[in-house]
Amino acid sequence: MDLLSAQTLAVMHELEQQSAKDRTDGTPFFDRLRSVTPEVGQFLQILALAANAQTIVECGASGGYSTLWLASAARAIGGRVITFEIAPGKVERALHSFAEAGHAEIIELRQEDALVGLSRFSGSADLVFIDIEKDLYEGLLEPAVRALRLGGLLVADNLISSEAKLAGFREIALSHPELIALVVPIGLGELVAVKSTASLS
Repeated sequence: MDLLSAQTLAVMHELEQQSAKDRTDGTPFFDRLRSVTPEVGQFLQILALAANAQTIVECGASGGYSTLWLASAARAIGGRVITFEIAPGKVERALHSFAEAGHAEIIELRQEDALVGLSRFSGSADLVFIDIEKDLYEGLLEPAVRALRLGGLLVADNLISSEAKLAGFREIALSHPELIALVVPIGLGELVAVKSTASLS
């Protein structure tokens, strides 16, 4: 069963090409789209389907590539995606991508700092995906755990490719009392965790 329409695949292909181009043409680091790999995108889609994720929260939309993988799963099960992105150029590109792919009505892009947005998120998330500046990961961990329902999934990208930068985050996440977590060697390394207990605080 393929959940990606030809329309969505075409947009994804454009984003893949732009992400690859940005890495080699001198585009400043913070302006690059920096999309996840297609393999990780499919992994996210599978996890969202397995979790029956009605509410998905993403920290770091960039150009919207990973968002579209998540949205394809959300559409199949009647869910929605809330994504945070602060860079104006990336916000514009992501909104265009969502419209072109036909998923705009189930994706809410909030142009604000992900830590601020996730900290005041008042719903109950089934899946939280973190793919943002690496120095923000540790600060996002507790807001992400609070946002998740019991049995909800936390996924974080780049745990292997940015092993040194994310060593602290990895240690805290793997030993977190509310999570059962491991690092999966797929793509650039994905931390996958399930919220297994509620906070006592």
